[in-house]
Amino acid sequence: MVKSVDDQDKIAGILQRLETGTCTPQELQWLQDWYHSRDGQPAYTFRDEAHKQQLKTGVLEGIHAQLEPEEVPVVRMRYRWQIAAAVVAGVIGAGGWWFMHSWEPRHKMIQIAVAAGLQQELFLPDSTHVWLNAGAKMEYPQEFGDVRTVKLDGEGFFDVKQDEHRPFEVHTQDIHVQVLGTSFDVKAYSTLDETQVTVKTGMVKVLHDQKGLDVLSANDQLTFSRSAQQYMKSKADNQQINEWANGMISLSQVSFAELALTLENQYGVHIRFNPAEMKHDEYTLRCSKQLTITQVLDLVNSIHPVQYDIKEKEITIHRKN
Repeated sequence: MVKSVDDQDKIAGILQRLETGTCTPQELQWLQDWYHSRDGQPAYTFRDEAHKQQLKTGVLEGIHAQLEPEEVPVVRMRYRWQIAAAVVAGVIGAGGWWFMHSWEPRHKMIQIAVAAGLQQELFLPDSTHVWLNAGAKMEYPQEFGDVRTVKLDGEGFFDVKQDEHRPFEVHTQDIHVQVLGTSFDVKAYSTLDETQVTVKTGMVKVLHDQKGLDVLSANDQLTFSRSAQQYMKSKADNQQINEWANGMISLSQVSFAELALTLENQYGVHIRFNPAEMKHDEYTLRCSKQLTITQVLDLVNSIHPVQYDIKEKEITIHRKN
């Protein structure tokens, strides 16, 4: 049976990390050892057998997806799958009542999507303060476990609530950011090649494929290139790190692709351009979000000469020779 509240919390935390792919082999072994050490206490009751099977199937499917990458040999896959199945069977059989009541709320996921031209400010379950930029998407659990994990596609600024016992992690398509309590910006649009982390206060650790890339402190910026599988570390202006949350478009030495995506998210337009024409251009732009799209394009033209054509929500841009 589940012997204590500490065991219950630990099991829930490990199962949550199995879902996000961050569970360690040591934690998986602990679950196996716990299952084999059960003393055979009678199970608690579910609402009915159908509900029990539904919960068990859902949990197994989530774990199955994390435990069986294609390149793992069949024998090893089968062994790890048996561990996961045994663990879930043990939890549901021996601690069913607690599991039914604590797993579902803790693992109910909340999804946020910010519309074009808007930004959203919110507080997470641990009181971490978050600002999401236009076009950003974020997913997080209704209740955090031992690791406070959120998934981000887009740009977000995080002022993390200090908690020495529960690390805070931001997962993006390419990198993970780990902190205890600090404030930092993550720009991670899945349509862009580069992901960027900039620290305003405190310190963060940045990882790629579970391997540490670097540790950043205040004013440090890390830019990771998906195509090159490399990163660059530089310094940032502390006052400009989260200017976008205060009504500014603030870009520093970005590609035209990133500039175009920023304008699409801010003004709800679609920008057509030839990447080959713009691939060598960089743009540094700071202006109010209150400007019209035409006014911003005129500023863009002053950096690198372009010609643009606007038809309702469709904008075509060409580089002037």
